[in-house]
Amino acid sequence: MNYTIFRRVLVLFSLVLTGYTHANNSVPLNSLGKLSLSYSSINALSTMEKPVSTGMVKVLPGSPLRIISPMNPQKIEYLVAHGESVTHNQRIALLSGSEVHHFRDNLAAKKALFDLTKSRFDKNRELASVNGITQEKWLNIAQQYYNAQLAWGHLDHFAEMFEPHEDDDMGYLLAPSKGVFLLPEQASADTETQLGAIVSPNDIRLTTLVNASEKEWVEAINTGSCSVNVEKVEDINHRFFVRVWSSLLPEGCALQLGAQVNARVQLSVSALTVSADSVFYLHGQASIFVRRANALEAVPITLIGNADNENAVFTAEGLTKNDEVLTSSISAVQGILLGLGGIE
Repeated sequence: MNYTIFRRVLVLFSLVLTGYTHANNSVPLNSLGKLSLSYSSINALSTMEKPVSTGMVKVLPGSPLRIISPMNPQKIEYLVAHGESVTHNQRIALLSGSEVHHFRDNLAAKKALFDLTKSRFDKNRELASVNGITQEKWLNIAQQYYNAQLAWGHLDHFAEMFEPHEDDDMGYLLAPSKGVFLLPEQASADTETQLGAIVSPNDIRLTTLVNASEKEWVEAINTGSCSVNVEKVEDINHRFFVRVWSSLLPEGCALQLGAQVNARVQLSVSALTVSADSVFYLHGQASIFVRRANALEAVPITLIGNADNENAVFTAEGLTKNDEVLTSSISAVQGILLGLGGIE
């Protein structure tokens, strides 16, 4: 058996049997015999990266501009692909069927009724102001006008995105704004339907999950092509993880909507780092041996993670970059601390 492994097993076995600990958690250097002792300095760390996780390029929830139609056309022929960039008023679909014809007739009828009620409303407004007509009659005129305005306005809003075809049963759907076109995700209703959505490029972000205990430190998400600052941190726990969203993706980031990428989360920390080999556990508490004059003191630390495969990142009270940490013979010194005897 490897000597180091043997010593660690012996230390743990002795803990179980005796539960013995040194009174002040320190070991005099003169009790270490001819042990080979080496030390390293503590380094300060302001940022660190977590190991690779899965990142997704997604749309910010609630940001797509949904295209809602007051009709449910029998046929929709999309002229652009799912995820394709479109310009304002670009033709994105050809709508066909009797419902299209009905919409065009309904729009014309509602517009005629609105014009009629508006003319009547305007003519009687002055009379109402001087009590030339009864309040009941004026109320009836005003109510008819506003109802007609709402009915026509509902259809007219969609008409701004509708280009009539020479065939009354057909018409083009126009993009209401510049962005990325998305196919509808929900089933059509009886009277209204979602025909798609437009997403602004500003609402396409990189997202990933991070440890809930580290959410306060999250600073950026790094991929092979770019680094993006984190803008939003959700406060809903997904089995010890929370979701974070990046800020606006920079130009040249080369991240396509829907892509799955390897991501490394960058944390902003005020921490220290030493060789991972220097860390040991004393009664379940992560600790390191710090050189104090003529002794080695076991100092408890709070581990944050690994900066890489060789260095541990931690916080601890009272330590500075000038302190020296033991990097060799850790198990042997731990054994002496636990009362397993000296070394010649």
